[in-house]
Amino acid sequence: MNLKLSCAAALVAASVAVAAAAQPNSEPAQRCDIHVYPADGVHSVGEDFDSVHQVDQDLRHYYETAGRSLDWLTTSRQLTLLGDMPLGDLAGVAERSKVMHAEPLSRHQALEPGPRESSTGCIVEIMLPQLMLERGGLATRSLRLFGVVRRFENGSLVHGYSGFAAGPMTGFQLKTPADASAATAMVEQAYRIAVETMLRNSAKPPRK
Repeated sequence: MNLKLSCAAALVAASVAVAAAAQPNSEPAQRCDIHVYPADGVHSVGEDFDSVHQVDQDLRHYYETAGRSLDWLTTSRQLTLLGDMPLGDLAGVAERSKVMHAEPLSRHQALEPGPRESSTGCIVEIMLPQLMLERGGLATRSLRLFGVVRRFENGSLVHGYSGFAAGPMTGFQLKTPADASAATAMVEQAYRIAVETMLRNSAKPPRK
């Protein structure tokens, strides 16, 4: 056989082998009903919390600077932001349906055992009961959330996760009323990042 043809054939065969190896060998994502539960709103805590034992001092200051309540991450605003996110994909399942619950949960309620809704088949609960704007003396501002994600099959728990995730707020400032719109956008972007991080972490297989 001509040497050039032999080399070409070998290259084609190698390319096919590489392409085949690159194809993911994963099973289709399980289809589940997703139930989403927001927090009662966002709170704030600074590095002086241990001494003053007060929350929301920063929020009050920001709203006073803006000259009005900015209504950051109200329950309804959380649901709007969450409704635009691919929650099922992030949690590792396919959305069969998505129910956004308007009544917020406390952290205690989110950690209660058992499903909050009775259902057959697969149901995933995404509960985000705690949102905190954090400010440290040696760190940039961030938004930290606590979340609980649980998957049930016919009422039985098959996977559970709880943990914290944070979204950075580097460059945040609210010194005049003119800063309010940009500050609000940064808070909401940090919320999206924190939710996405938490859900991706929840989808990882447990460590052995």
